[in-house]
Amino acid sequence: MTSSYLVTISKADLKLKTVKDFITGIFIDNSGSTSSQLVSIGKNVLQAELSICQVTQFDHIVLWNTTAKLYTNIETAHPEGGTNPTTIFQNESTKNAFNKSDVIVFVTDGEIDNNSVTQFATHTKDNLNKALVICIIVRNRFLTPSQINVSVVAPLMIASNVLCLFYDGEIFYILSSKGYISQFYKSSDDLTDYQKLNTLNINELFHNIQIYEYTKIPDGYIPIRDNEEEMIAIDFNKFLNTKDLNLISNLTENDWKTLIQYGKIGNKLHELRIFVSHMKNQSIEIDKEKLKLNFNFKYLKQRDEIISNIVKLKLNEINNSIELNQYRQQLHHISDQAKIEEIEYLKYINLNLHKNRQYWNNIQNLIHEQEIGSYSINDFTFSSNRANRAKLLTINDDEYSDIINILDHTNVPLFQCAICMEQGPFVLWLKIPNNLNDTTNDFIINFPLEGNENLINCIVSNPVCGFCAKSYINATINNSNQLITLYRESCAGFIPLNWSIESNRKFANNILYQILTGNKILHHIQMLLLSIIDDYKSNWFNQEIKDYFIKQIIENIYTTDSFSEEGIRMIFINALKEIIKQEDKLLRQPINAFCRILNFNYIFHQLDKEIIQILLRKRFTLMCIENQCSKTKFGPEHLSIVKQQLYDILFDTLCGIPRQNSLKQIDINNEKLKEFLGKSYDTAMHSIDKIARNIGTDRSTILPKEIVSFSLYLLTTVPIHDRPMKLYTDFALKHRPFRDNMQIEWSEFEKKVNEDVFGHYHSMSVSVIPDYAINLGQFSCPSKLFFNTEPLWRQDIENKRINITKLMNEIKINLDNKLKGYYGNVIPNTSSAHFLLHSIVADVLENKYPYDELMNEQMIIDCIIHIGRTAGRKGNIYADCVFPYIVLTIEHYLKFRKTTKNMTKPNDDALSRSYQYKIIAELVASGMEFNENTNEVLFESSKLKIPHMIKLDDSKIDFNDLKKHIQELYIALRKSSNNNTSQTSLNIEIKDFIEFGYKMDVDDLLPIWAQEQENIVPSIITNTDQIEQPIKYVAGLDISFVKTNDKAVGSMVIFDYDTLNIVAKISVNCNMKIPYIPSYLAFREAPVFMKLIDIQKECCPHLTPQVILMDGNGVWHPRRAGIASHFGVLSGFPCFGVSKNVLYVDSITREKVQDLLNEKAPEKDQYAEVIDDSGNVLGLAYNVTGSVKSAVYISVGHKITLTTACDIFKSVTKYRNCEPIRQADLLSREMVTKIS
Repeated sequence: MTSSYLVTISKADLKLKTVKDFITGIFIDNSGSTSSQLVSIGKNVLQAELSICQVTQFDHIVLWNTTAKLYTNIETAHPEGGTNPTTIFQNESTKNAFNKSDVIVFVTDGEIDNNSVTQFATHTKDNLNKALVICIIVRNRFLTPSQINVSVVAPLMIASNVLCLFYDGEIFYILSSKGYISQFYKSSDDLTDYQKLNTLNINELFHNIQIYEYTKIPDGYIPIRDNEEEMIAIDFNKFLNTKDLNLISNLTENDWKTLIQYGKIGNKLHELRIFVSHMKNQSIEIDKEKLKLNFNFKYLKQRDEIISNIVKLKLNEINNSIELNQYRQQLHHISDQAKIEEIEYLKYINLNLHKNRQYWNNIQNLIHEQEIGSYSINDFTFSSNRANRAKLLTINDDEYSDIINILDHTNVPLFQCAICMEQGPFVLWLKIPNNLNDTTNDFIINFPLEGNENLINCIVSNPVCGFCAKSYINATINNSNQLITLYRESCAGFIPLNWSIESNRKFANNILYQILTGNKILHHIQMLLLSIIDDYKSNWFNQEIKDYFIKQIIENIYTTDSFSEEGIRMIFINALKEIIKQEDKLLRQPINAFCRILNFNYIFHQLDKEIIQILLRKRFTLMCIENQCSKTKFGPEHLSIVKQQLYDILFDTLCGIPRQNSLKQIDINNEKLKEFLGKSYDTAMHSIDKIARNIGTDRSTILPKEIVSFSLYLLTTVPIHDRPMKLYTDFALKHRPFRDNMQIEWSEFEKKVNEDVFGHYHSMSVSVIPDYAINLGQFSCPSKLFFNTEPLWRQDIENKRINITKLMNEIKINLDNKLKGYYGNVIPNTSSAHFLLHSIVADVLENKYPYDELMNEQMIIDCIIHIGRTAGRKGNIYADCVFPYIVLTIEHYLKFRKTTKNMTKPNDDALSRSYQYKIIAELVASGMEFNENTNEVLFESSKLKIPHMIKLDDSKIDFNDLKKHIQELYIALRKSSNNNTSQTSLNIEIKDFIEFGYKMDVDDLLPIWAQEQENIVPSIITNTDQIEQPIKYVAGLDISFVKTNDKAVGSMVIFDYDTLNIVAKISVNCNMKIPYIPSYLAFREAPVFMKLIDIQKECCPHLTPQVILMDGNGVWHPRRAGIASHFGVLSGFPCFGVSKNVLYVDSITREKVQDLLNEKAPEKDQYAEVIDDSGNVLGLAYNVTGSVKSAVYISVGHKITLTTACDIFKSVTKYRNCEPIRQADLLSREMVTKIS
């Protein structure tokens, strides 16, 4: 045998040697499991394994687990670690031991998964050039030998001369033998009983048996035969590309078994199966062509000629009815004889192809055995019952191969054929889809019943019957050089409608593969065709034909009971009934597929209408969950965004805040619901409407208002993003309607929602609020010395000097008691009547409207939005009085700050917001004398002004009218903002992959990188701002990686600084060959970011940002050269870093920073400087949310001061992370999802 993929190696010059005289290596598994006891000898597995070393003087002894080590003294060996044979090749000394050994003894007790087998095989495939490989499984006996797992040694069993043994501590049983050694030690064909296995004496094997020396096999080749004269080896990859059938047909069954085993361990069975299928088709086609030459076609030739003449006349639009009628009469005259001749030809072909089919069917079934089989010795060595294999032949023979093009149209609906002008059987004509991805993408392969509306156009009208179809194709191609319909529309072929005949199915499948999948053998195509037919509507394709064809497909194709790869294989019509019993698997189907399965169940199994409606309600709930998860997967901040959208649907809201007792029953046709569900709404409603018509109802009955409200409300309770099915299961366990046939008692549900959303807040009897008394800018607040108008100090301190701390503590105790009694708690919380009114109003007005003197609508909206973000956790924001309180507080604050002095301590926010300083400010503002040195005040109550109380009844504002106006304006502004963002944003996507890497080892790079960081540091500017003014644009940079390979996406999002509208999005695809090394992140990411800057300057120079924000650190870095500093120096851009994680520098740890925050910045929007051991400021720990665990860490990068970086951060932050970085992260993750 000679070919490009095969080599024959003669053994004429090779000598025989005793096994022990070769260089021998023993490789012993000493993983943790080898500590288990062997019942037969009372020793553990490792002791039994080590005893094998006594057989001969091994040249190399290696013990391996999760590491590998050469041993000279095995007495020190003990069980440890896991089972990872690949580790032998990751240690240079043990790898050399394996390579130098001529005889390999490999001992194990373990099992590994399929991926680990493949990994091990990549190391062994070119290292099996050995005289002999002995694999020994050591463990307690299984019930039968057939159960013994050989996954660890499977890659070694591909060698040419192999023994596989089982050792129970007493006896060596022969499980398998191959090659020259099998002449001495044959394996049994029966692995059902240990008594039926042959055994061997291990000493005799090493000291008495002679085997041939080995010769070099070329790299990439695997031995498939080994006898006394020669060894034959094959290059597997070249073999898969061969076209020579004669060479392939010389391979024996044992040759194929070795190739299939190699395909299994190398994860290449799929490629081998496709190769064999193509070879089978090619072989059968060649034989068929030879047989065709020997068959006397008489009437079939006449029929083809007549139809060809008819087609010429029809396509050329020649109006010759006399000639057409003559041809049709001739066709009618020979029609029956042609059909009989077709049947005779079919019998002739089947009789003469039997031997060829049998050869290829056997190989296909061997492949199938390995595909479904485990790594048990029984499965891996093809020792399973041959009767089972024979049984598989009819079930698993490829449906796309060995096609005889003679079709049976029995019982098919008839129509008048435009060729023969007689009633002929209907066939379905198809054309190639515009985009093959519509039929071959992963989603449609997994869920073919979902269908795809783009595929409806694959069905074309062509009034040619099944009797004339093949002749029509030949004639059309001969006349027009392409296949077209009689209406001159492009066409690719036809399929028969009767699928109960096996040959028809095979023909149809072959055509479907050719037309719909680009010749790819994808078995989902049958169910996808069913979806296309089910969705297709046309006058010429009437309901009778449609119903017939659907029934034929459903009754004659196979799937599993779960409609996925997992499950029991069965006829489709039976699977329909079974999946209804498995609700969790049914619900995993996409909404279209789900409805289609229910509809087919109603038609073919008369599924109860009530059950259908209950299941549809559950699937609608899951669809809502899926929609939410598609939005929240980009980050936790999206949960609150989605919750806000849902509240706007479910409740009457004011600038996003739901109003008490306003829960609505949402109609399924609600416009806001449509907007929330997006494209999935139309898709779902189309399918639900279809099944509703069939069962005699409508969508509103199937999905009543209370069900819609219930489903949407559940989404508002999701605390953290998770998988849709996990969330659905959690809901099903917690909520009774899922167990009560989805029945909702509205009043009970409404009561529960009000309790959950609006809680139980403390009630107030008087509708008054205190005015501001202390002007501290954004920290302004009411009096600390009065509760409303009631004094809080002791009367005996009048005109006395008193320590301010003592006074503060006494007053605070009194104030806390009053607050608790009046509002229910000292600090606003989930049950208190008061909320963060004064602090939020002052903060918003000082930061956004510092110079305004008159109240406007935007002020009110901004204050309501900020109060709404507390979500009821900081007091009752849902009460009816909240809106007028906000309006009146804004009105009074504007007057207050105009008429009072701002006593804020410059550059010391922490002091200005402190309780003690607020008391001091109030006392000093009233004219009292305060001694800073003694920390005492001369308390004179007569100088204090009794606080003014704001009363709702005194105001002349029409709050109802104003509230309506504010809500309308809020909605308009939100729509305008969304429109502006979508209309003005520039999108630049570089789809070509750019490779980033270094042609040096990492170990060589590290000292170079460290030196480069040292060189960068002197160039970093952090003591002055070098920012072009005014700031018009800011940008965020980020990069996301595909988890399974080197691909990544870098992103840049540019914002208008004033409006925070996105003006540009830029992304670039990368092949990242630079490894991640802690504290050297810049060398991995900076090249990508520099590329983004180049793209920005080239494509949109007018949008160049003045400041760049980066996900990472600047000078907060062990060498003060983090990504923000590194990139800043390289690019020249002012930039700073924002990180969600604490980078440890000197003694700075996460715990230390959290302690610092608890002490100096425990509240929302407070921050503290973080200083290293040398006294250098690393950056700020910023408490964005009020939880120190969710703080972010700001550090300057280049050309910007920390104060400016902090100011910019505050102005561009809506959620925990600032918008530029958050949106850059979202963009990179979105693009990574596409490429992965």
